[in-house]
Amino acid sequence: MSPLGVFARGTPSLGTPDAAALRGVSDGRSSRAVVRALALLVDRLTNLAAIPSTAGALDEPAVVAVRDALRQLAARSREGPMFCRMQNNTLEIDGAALTVPGARASASDAVIARLTNRLNVLGIGSITVREGAAPGELLTLARLLAQQNVADAPRFSSESETPTMVAAFGGNSLANEILRTWSVLVTPALRSRDGETTTSAPGSAHARLAAARTDDAIISAVRMLVDVVDEAQLRGDAVAIEGVARALMARLRVIGSGAGRLAIEGGLRRLLRPGALDLLARCLPRSTDRGTLLQLMARAGDAGVETLIGHLLIADDAVGRRAFFDGIVAINVGSLMLFELLKDSRWYVVRNAAALLGEMGVEHADVAMLPLLAHADDRIRIAVARALMRLRTPKALQALHTKIDDTTAEVRRLSAAAFGLAGGTSGGLRPPAARLAAALQREADEDVALEMLAALGRLGSADAVQRLLRIAVPKSQELVAGTQRDSWVRVAALEALVRARGHAMQSVIETLMTDADEEVAAAAARLLDTVTS
Repeated sequence: MSPLGVFARGTPSLGTPDAAALRGVSDGRSSRAVVRALALLVDRLTNLAAIPSTAGALDEPAVVAVRDALRQLAARSREGPMFCRMQNNTLEIDGAALTVPGARASASDAVIARLTNRLNVLGIGSITVREGAAPGELLTLARLLAQQNVADAPRFSSESETPTMVAAFGGNSLANEILRTWSVLVTPALRSRDGETTTSAPGSAHARLAAARTDDAIISAVRMLVDVVDEAQLRGDAVAIEGVARALMARLRVIGSGAGRLAIEGGLRRLLRPGALDLLARCLPRSTDRGTLLQLMARAGDAGVETLIGHLLIADDAVGRRAFFDGIVAINVGSLMLFELLKDSRWYVVRNAAALLGEMGVEHADVAMLPLLAHADDRIRIAVARALMRLRTPKALQALHTKIDDTTAEVRRLSAAAFGLAGGTSGGLRPPAARLAAALQREADEDVALEMLAALGRLGSADAVQRLLRIAVPKSQELVAGTQRDSWVRVAALEALVRARGHAMQSVIETLMTDADEEVAAAAARLLDTVTS
């Protein structure tokens, strides 16, 4: 008997390894589908929290509803990325409001309206979800949004190998990011901060540079700032270094050619010496102007990246790790150093190097990373699988196909996603469906099985379609024998069939509209509108 109907795990837990399978730019259509599915999941999580538990047990129908909403959200996320933002207390995608006011508002619009209210209460400015986000990430995002306020949101240890939560509001600094995983980013709404100071360096030097109108005055002001840098370096004063850097970069943007510009360029070179560069890097996680600091560090080339890598390896909090990681990707040089780090004996060093090579799109890194797919540490295998999915070279995809039976569920999920991408065989052809279908029969993890079904739909071959049909429309003897697959498996197979053949599946959909399983019948009715529109 196939284990498809007896999965060991239901709703993904917060411990599910999170990964982004695909990367892309959001379009309005995919964004709307993901937002509506996210709003439904948040709604159901809120309802679940409001139901009193009996003897520590959760309300089973409400739990089933949450699981169903999570599956829907994961399915929509596979189809494309999402970006939405709050503008004037309204949730927008591509500049258009999602909600429909007045009597024309539907039940779906009411759910979106409740999500909009929650985003306003939480002070959230935008949400980004990459295509192929892992179910564990999506559940983490929904749980954050289901809280009454950010302070009540679930916290995660900064020691975890994959940062999930970043420091929330409060204290003396504004959080630049509320939630940041590999494929989910939530940022707060912008608020003014009265009395913000940008530097602790002596004000006279900064004032003189800002007021200078001649080359001689600029040269004199730069000399004073260089002295500030020397003194700050002796004290280890990173804030003063940042203040000088921002002042010089600001003046560089508006000054013309001549001796004054040369003086400013010289002052910037002073900041790129090892000691000052190290202090400058320390400012990156908490800086309100990371872009300016990264522009300056990019001038240092490999030395700048090497400094950021050094800080990444010793960072002990999620904010720092993410800031250094993103900074290395933004500068986009120094890949040779990352190749060497792939050979390091420390698992987290190898993980970071693989992730960076993937984010930077260093396609020739696929050969160096392929052997690591067989590494004994599952954290390294997951990171390498993520990176290879980013690169999407033929060698990368072919190697991922071989990991469909890996012992770690997240690696199998990424392997299944790779089957649905062109380029895994010569000439850009898709791989045969037989291996994936055979693995599906053995799969006992819900998330992986759903990814496999979606991949069969992306393959779209005659063999894949036949296998999906046998799942979506089981034979009568299977029903009698009591081996009917769970509703969600059949619904996922039906959605995959629609993706593979579109309106050619209309007769199958019409047949399932009268299915004895109410969930399958409802899904068929919904999909009929899709193929006939």
